Amino acid sequence: TKTITSRHGVRCEVSRRPARLRFASSATTKTITSRDGVRCEASRLAEPPARLRFSMDADAARAVIEPAFDEDARQRCMSGDFTPALSAEDIAAARAMSPGQTEFALTYGELTYEGCTRLGEILEMGPDDVFYDLGSGLGRATIQAHLQWGVKRAVGVELSAERSAQARRAVERLERDGALDRSRRLDLVCANLLEGGYEEATAVYLCCCCWDSTFVAQALEVLEKRAVNLRQIVTIEPLDRKFGLRPAWLTLKLATRVGQTWAPEGYPCYVYEVTR
Repeated sequence: TKTITSRHGVRCEVSRRPARLRFASSATTKTITSRDGVRCEASRLAEPPARLRFSMDADAARAVIEPAFDEDARQRCMSGDFTPALSAEDIAAARAMSPGQTEFALTYGELTYEGCTRLGEILEMGPDDVFYDLGSGLGRATIQAHLQWGVKRAVGVELSAERSAQARRAVERLERDGALDRSRRLDLVCANLLEGGYEEATAVYLCCCCWDSTFVAQALEVLEKRAVNLRQIVTIEPLDRKFGLRPAWLTLKLATRVGQTWAPEGYPCYVYEVTR
């Protein structure tokens, strides 16, 4: 192990593949308020060392992926929704799946190309790994994981039929242009994430900032029972402080930031290690 100091002044001890970062006494806390009014004490977030570097950087990923999307679905960094409004049918399906979710849950946001690159560096996935993005939206992160991370299989699961259709059109264009690796699988599925199998999954990403506690608990229960090969879960809200959940089978390994379209400079990201 060795002690490192981040650019924000946080000191921590790390091993080559750390199970958990231990914050030194110089770390500070502050009270933050989420968009739906939840207040909590948050520690200053760690900057993890990035050992993994991809041959395709964020700009290269953007240059390949972005032209495959319709003009009105091109990625833009902004606090509001940059995509067309959902249909009444898709809104009803979303509310039926998670009745207690906030109105912000219907506002679309996603990882930036830089944020997805950083997430891939943090997870350190390889050719034997299977990545699932649950609530994959337009599928950009799933496509980028396929192209950039080199995983065996990348799967996006999205409830909205409209967003799923846009994602599939993008994949079809990338296939037509020969941009995808046919030796590895890329799947974008229109489905309720609570109904998936996940037996192959080794890492799962949950963009859960606007989900209600009941739905998050249901999703974790599904993963605990069905994702028998799972090693890591990534959330963008702390399970304990935001949702009151402390699953015995998960251990917080890392708190950091990755770029999102509503916060391109970095939004909190929590990596949990499966310890069952």
